[in-house]
This record gives sequence, C-alpha cells and structure tokens, in this order.
Amino acid sequence: MDTKTTFDCATFGFDNARIQEALSVLGLHAEHAKLAERIRSEAAEGEAEALVHSCCVALARERSFALIERSMGIECFTQTWTRHLRDYGQDFDTPKYFGERLAIAAAFVRAKIPLGILQLQHSLTQQALINNLSVKFADDTATLRPLIDCILKLNSLDVYLSAEGYRLPQIDELRKALTRLRKETSHWHQEASTDQLTGLMRYNTLMETLDHHINMAHRGHDGRSGSPLCVAMIDLDFFKKINDTHGHVVGDFVLKHVAGRIQAAVRDFDMVGRFGGEEFVIIMTSTHLELAKVIAERIRKGVMETPLHLKELSIPVTISVGVAMLRPGERKETLIERADKAMYKAKEAGRNRVMLAKDTGDTSDLETLPEL
Repeated sequence: MDTKTTFDCATFGFDNARIQEALSVLGLHAEHAKLAERIRSEAAEGEAEALVHSCCVALARERSFALIERSMGIECFTQTWTRHLRDYGQDFDTPKYFGERLAIAAAFVRAKIPLGILQLQHSLTQQALINNLSVKFADDTATLRPLIDCILKLNSLDVYLSAEGYRLPQIDELRKALTRLRKETSHWHQEASTDQLTGLMRYNTLMETLDHHINMAHRGHDGRSGSPLCVAMIDLDFFKKINDTHGHVVGDFVLKHVAGRIQAAVRDFDMVGRFGGEEFVIIMTSTHLELAKVIAERIRKGVMETPLHLKELSIPVTISVGVAMLRPGERKETLIERADKAMYKAKEAGRNRVMLAKDTGDTSDLETLPEL
C-alpha cells in the first residue's frame, strides 16, 4: 500500500477556502508554525525513530494491527510514521499537508484498516511528544503550555483529516457510479429517441421537439415578437414499387440512403426526424418560407441526383416535399397538416417537386416550385 500518494484535495472539496475554514475552527494560526518548528527541534529531531518504536510497541497490542503488517508491512509503516514525525506540523496550512493526510487515510480504508488504528497512531504521537516536552520543560510552564496547545491543535487537525480521508474512497466510488449512470442514461435516451434504421429522431421525439420549438417561435427571441419557423414534410416517390420489386431489405437501404442525403443537405441546426414509413420531417427554426424553399429544393435535387448503388443495382429515388411556415398562434398538428397537404399536392402535380403552403390564407392556398 502506497501511503505517499498525494492528490489534488480541491477535487474532494478541500479548496483553499475550506482549508482556511478548518484551520480557523481548530484555532490554528501563523504563530503555530513557529511553535511546530520548536516542537520538531525539541521533541522529534534525533528522537523520531525511538519515539515511533515505543509507539509501535503500544499500537501492536491493538488486534487490528495485524492488518498493517499484511497490507503495507511494519517497516514501511514505521518509516512513514518517522518521516511525518520529523516533519511534524510543517506547512500544516498548505494543500500539500492536507493532501498527504487525506491520501494516507484513503489508503488505509482501501486496505480495510479500521479508522481507529489511524486515530490511535495520532493519539500515541501526541502523547509521546507531550511526554518528551514535559520532561524537558518541567520547570518552565510558560514555554511548555503553548507547545502542548499547539500539539493538541495539530493532532485535532490530523484526526479530522483522517476521518475525512476515510470518506474519500466512498465519494470516489459514488462519483464513478454517477458517471456510469449518466453515460447509461444518455445511451438509453439516445436509443429511445433515435430511429434505429435511419439514425434520425423517432416520431415521439420529433413531435416533442417540434412542440418545444413552436412554443419558442411564438414567444420570439425577445419574448415579445414571434420568430419564423418552417416545417418540411418529405415522402419517397413510388416507394411501394421499390419494395415490391427489390424486397424490403433493399427498401430499408433506400430509406437509410435518403435519410443520409437529407442530413447532408440541411443546415447543422436543422432537425430531421422519421415521421413514419417512408415519410420524413424537417424542423427549420428562425427560417422564413423563401429560405425553407431553397433548403427543400436542395434536398430534392440531392436525392434525385444521387441514386442508390447496391451491388449490381442502381436505384433512382425521388421525393415529394411540402413546406409550411408557422402561423401566429398555430399548433403543431395544424402546421404538420398543412405541410402534409402541400406534400400530397406535390405528388398530384407529378412528384419529384417541392410544394409550398402559403403562410397566409386558407390551408389549401398552395404555391408550386416547378421541377428542375
């Protein structure tokens, strides 16, 4: 077990603000750095190994001590303890100090060593230092009192960090579990909202998206005036004939092919979904009818000019497109109906063309874009 590992303690909530907060609660201030330095020189330097040895003898009586022997070995344990005793209280107000103590506690809990062992270690260190100083300054109470007070405060800090460090592996595991859950949720959301054949939005997601953007369009960008929105309804021409002639497997390839051509022709922010069967819908936000007409014609030409090549087959495909622009106060059902009617008018007019539903007047008021 590596007890020298440090980490960015800010990741686990111990940023500079929290470090200062903990020091303030425990009453540790800048003057304690000088006291800690004197504790090291008077009670630890030159005597650290002997102090650790005597403490280890006492700690070995704890039944859980055998876990330390198995997980990290006594030599490694005592060396780490000795090093910390020689550096006792040094830089106690820095992220490095906090990080080292938190890392040691986290290493102990991963090795399934009880928190009590680590807290006993701190208590034995405190007791050994106080006993040592009490002998040296038996007749100098004025010097001894602030040194003991500093030891008590530093020990309280180490005990606090031990307890916090024991929570870190649990926090880490929870974060990993949360990350996994988010990825799984995102995956299943993607699965639920995506048409598996074409990779486009499913019908339900498409309708929810359209409803959302219609509400936004009615409110407008500034919350007062409306924002233009257009919908294009697309239907493959003679798709039943393709299925009857080549089979449904080839028909599926045709649907995927057309979906790809549509996506290649629309803008990055346009939304494309499979309405059902061989019908597709495009949602074009912040788009007036004239621009929607240009985009729809680009899609129509892209499909017409790119037949599907499948082994020895070359299957020409065309589409009929109906485009409608959102009217003030209009809901998605009426908007879709007007685009759908325009699309059927395109079929009646000879297919492979774009038909526009005018944004004013009766729903049957249509405008034809001639086939090119």
